[in-house]
Order: sequence, then structure tokens, then C-alpha cells
Amino acid sequence: MKAKEKLRRKISSGGRVTPAEALGLFSWDPLELGAAADERRKLIHPDETVGFILDRIINYTNICEAACDFCAFHAGAAALKPYELSLPEILAKVKELSERGGTQVMLQGGLHPRHTLGTYTGMLREIKKRFPAVCLHSFSPSELDHISKKSALPLDRVIGELQAAGLDSVPGAADLLVDRIRARVSPRKINKAGWVKVMRALHARGMKSSATMTYGMGETLTERVGHLKTVREVQDETGMFRAFIPWSFSPKRTKLEGMAPATGIDYLKIVAVSRIFLDNIRYIQAGWLTEGLKLAQIALAMGANDMGGVLTEEKVVQATGSGTKAGMGDFIDLIRNAGKIPVLRDSDYKVLDRRPGKAHK
Repeated sequence: MKAKEKLRRKISSGGRVTPAEALGLFSWDPLELGAAADERRKLIHPDETVGFILDRIINYTNICEAACDFCAFHAGAAALKPYELSLPEILAKVKELSERGGTQVMLQGGLHPRHTLGTYTGMLREIKKRFPAVCLHSFSPSELDHISKKSALPLDRVIGELQAAGLDSVPGAADLLVDRIRARVSPRKINKAGWVKVMRALHARGMKSSATMTYGMGETLTERVGHLKTVREVQDETGMFRAFIPWSFSPKRTKLEGMAPATGIDYLKIVAVSRIFLDNIRYIQAGWLTEGLKLAQIALAMGANDMGGVLTEEKVVQATGSGTKAGMGDFIDLIRNAGKIPVLRDSDYKVLDRRPGKAHK
């Protein structure tokens, strides 16, 4: 039996793919790879539903010590002036989301030089006091590490106090888990081992997360597979990742401007390989915000089975000038036109509405 046919059978039967085999998948024809990934998707998510959530990203400040080369949002990256939202302004944004039927808030602010643990716990408590039903899926592994260091407190205690104040879960913003790249583009943020440490600490507190991948920053295909391998190993150990979200790096308005951006084929292959390799993660999100709605729709035939959030507000990707905007109607039409069934979900991926668009306008 030829090696390719043997691998194809392994994929369709649910066998675990090795890193070397995953690397070889990048050379497959995109249509063939997408079909194999969709077979894999059916093994772990056999129905044809595609979920989305009504949420809001609140970028409460752009003052960040990390000053990553790949970021166009932090103060000083381009023409953006430093800002900080007041607590009343933050609460007003949460109120607006809640009144629209939204269920999730993502607070994101980077590595602020003056904020202490009390800054974050105070913010969480006030939001939860007024909007107890809203899920606070907020901050990031690098932010948690930063809070720990700024407050001179153990990471476990920091997570415990944030959780007690109302933090429900943490986005597993991983950027690219390749230390060679991280040392070049984000040397002030935690390395791969630091990210894994935070994930384990969150798991010890019973908290859920996700895992992301920002590719297209000069890494090799072998390094991309290495990123996926780290994610799969942490998921094997903890089972804490609800979803995996890959997206391409946009070099516009960043210190890496001039670097050739990743292509649509690159993205679709990443989605498909991720679905095949990450056999322990049920949901793969289609990155409509960075890749555009049409490419996200194609991704639904290549292993992706979630659309993420109908974002009421998002500034980080928009800062590059390449972000896409969409509403609930766009999501519903896109999913249906892909031959799938749109469902409104919550932060735990539980279905809230199988006929979305009726009660939520």
C-alpha cells in the first residue's frame, strides 16, 4: 500500500497522525486535503451544525510593554495614541452587549506597566455585579504572567483571585509557539514553556481555555507542526481547550511591514491540517475576521465547524487595516450557503438557539 493511501485511511478511520505525517499533508492538493479533513471533522462532530456566539472584545487600553513587532495596535506601533477606558466606559460597553442578547465579553489590554492585580479584580467584580450572566472570557496567558510579575505574587494565586472576582475562562492566545520566532518578534512576552505553564495553572483551577495560532511570521512548515504538537500535548494532558483558532499574520502597519502575507491556500491548509492533527479538539474556528467571509466559508468544508463571535467591537485586527466586519445575518447566510446549519451557542459551545436570527436582531 502506498504511503499516501495508508495515511488517507488512517485519517478516515480516526488514527492519530504523527508530526512527520502532518508535515507531509502540506504537500497534498488542497481539495484532497480538505476532503480528508472534512472526513476527520465528521468523526468528532458528525452533525452539520456550525456555531457562533454574540460577544464583544473590549480593548480597554493599548498601552503595552510587550510592543511586539507583529502588533499594529499597541501605542507607538503606528499612529495610534495611547488610551485607557474608564470603568464606566467599560461597563457601558458590556451593557450594550447585554441589551443585544450577547453572552460573552473578552477583556484584552496587553501588558500594562502600571496595572496591578487589584486593577483587574476590581474590573471583573464590577462587571459581574451588574451583569452576572455575562461570561468573562478574558485576558491572555501573557497578561496573567505579567500580572503575576507586576504584583510579585505566584501565578496560581493570581489566577485564583481573578477567578474569585468573576473571571470564567481565558483565551489561550498563543501567537506562535516557536521560541525562535518569539525571540525575534515578541521577546518581552512569555516563551513556549511559559505559555504551557499558564495553561497548566489554569487547568489546576478548573478553568477552560482555547488555543490559537498566528502563522506567517517567517516560520517553517516544521515549526508550524511543532506549534500544533504543543497544543495537542497540552490538550492530551488537560482536556481544557474548547477550540482551536488559527489566523494569518497581517504585516500592515506593523514593524514587519513589507513581509509577504500568507495566502488563502496557506490558511485553508492550516485549517485542514489542524483538524486532522488535533484529534482531541472538537471545534476548529473559521477565521473570518482576518481571512474574510468567503475564505471562512470555504474553511467550513475543510474541517472548520465554528465561526467564533459576531463581534460587537474589535480593535486589534482592525488596527492593521485588514479586519472584516460582519453581523448575525451575514453569519447565518454564510453558514446556510455552505450547506450547514447555523446555531447560536454560548461560551461552553452549548447550543442556545437552533433558529438564530428570530429573537436576536
